[in-house]
Amino acid sequence: MASVREYRVNQSIKAGVLLGLALSSGAAIAANVTYQPRADMEVQTNDNFNLAPEGEDAIDTLGYIADAEVLIDIANPRGSTSLRPRLRFQEYPDHDEDLERVESFFDLVSDYRWERSTFVLDASYSRRDVYNTETLGGEFDPDNPGSPDNPEAGSLTTGETRELFVVRPNFEHRLTERVSLGIGAQYQVARYDADNDAPTKSDYDYYGAGAYLKWALSQRSDVSVGGYSSLYETTDNTEEADAIGVEVSYAHRWSETDGIELTAFYEENDITEFVPVRTEENTSDFGGSITAFRKLEVSTWRLVAARRFLPTGDSGKQTLDSIRLQYDRSLSQRLEFRGAARLESRSGLGTIGAGTERDYARADVSLRWFATPTWFVGGGYTYIWQDRENDPTSAGNNRFFVNFGYRGLNR
Repeated sequence: MASVREYRVNQSIKAGVLLGLALSSGAAIAANVTYQPRADMEVQTNDNFNLAPEGEDAIDTLGYIADAEVLIDIANPRGSTSLRPRLRFQEYPDHDEDLERVESFFDLVSDYRWERSTFVLDASYSRRDVYNTETLGGEFDPDNPGSPDNPEAGSLTTGETRELFVVRPNFEHRLTERVSLGIGAQYQVARYDADNDAPTKSDYDYYGAGAYLKWALSQRSDVSVGGYSSLYETTDNTEEADAIGVEVSYAHRWSETDGIELTAFYEENDITEFVPVRTEENTSDFGGSITAFRKLEVSTWRLVAARRFLPTGDSGKQTLDSIRLQYDRSLSQRLEFRGAARLESRSGLGTIGAGTERDYARADVSLRWFATPTWFVGGGYTYIWQDRENDPTSAGNNRFFVNFGYRGLNR
C-alpha cells in the first residue's frame, strides 16, 4: 500500500500534468503545433567520479549516457505553450553503488495574453539521481534560459534520488500605459528515496507568494518594486523557515536577444529547528542578481551572478553565491564551440545549518560537428572541483567524453 508521502507526491505530479494538458488542449484550438525531437549518446571517463578527497579511494569509471526528448510548441493568436518530455539513461559499470539508471523530466512553459493582462505558467517535474543534482554545470536551459535551477546543498550522495515538482504562476495587469500590477506564486515539492537505506536528505514543501508594481521607463526598460513571503517546512516536522522580503529590479533590452537585468532584495527568515530540541533563530540579509545576455553574428553569451536563499533537502534553506557563464560560437557552418562554467559557495542559513559549507566549481568545453543538418558528432572535457567543510582536503574530477546525436528540425 502506498504511503501518505507517496500519495501526496503522486497527487502533486498528476495535478501538474493535468494542468499542462488542459492548457495545451485549450491552446491547441486554431493553433500552430510544431515538434522537434532531440537525442544524444555519450561515452565518458572519470578519474574521481565520487569526488573523493586526497587519501580516500577515488572511483575511476567509464560511463554511458543516452538522452532523448521532444520539444512541442503550440502557438495561437492569444499565447503559446511549450511542452518538453525527456528521458535520460545512465550506466557506470565499474561503479560499486547503483545510480538511478533512468531519469525523467517534464517541462511546461505557457503564456496567455488579453488586451491588458498576461498570465505565465512555468512548471517542471524531474526524477534525478542526487549525484547529478549536486554536480550541475553552467549551461542554461536552451528553451527557457531564464528559469532558475534547483541545486542541492552540497552533500555529495550516490544511490539516492530526488523527485522535484515546481510550479510558478504569474499574472500581470497593465493599470495605465506605464504602470502594471503583478502577482506571483511558487510551490515546490521535493521527495528523496534511497533503494538500499534511508535517505540522507529531508523531504520538504516550499510555498511562496508576492506582488509587485512595474513602471515602464521607456519601451526598452522598466523598474519594479514588490514584496513577498515564503514558507519552508520539512515533512517530518523537524525544521521550518518563514521568510518575508522586499525586492527592486531593473531591466533593459537593447533588442530581443540583448539585455541586462538587475535585482536586489532584503529578506528576513525566522528559522525553527524542532529536533533534538526546539531552537529558534532570526536571520536577515541582502541578496540579488545580475543577468546579462547578448547574441552576435556568430556567437552568443549569457552571464548570471547571484546571491539567493534556497530551499534544500540538507539543513533547511541555504545561502548560495554563484556565477554562471555560457559562451557559444559557430566556428564554421558545421562546427560549433561551447564553453560553460559555474562557481558557487554554499552555506547553511544561520547557525542552525553550520557545517554544510561547500565551495564548488565546474568548467565544460566541447565541440560539435554537424555531418548533416540534423546529425552531429562531438566531444569535450569537464573539470569538477569541490571543497567541503567536513572534508580534510578538496577534490577534483577530470572527465573526457565523446558523443553523437540528432537534433531534428521543427515540423
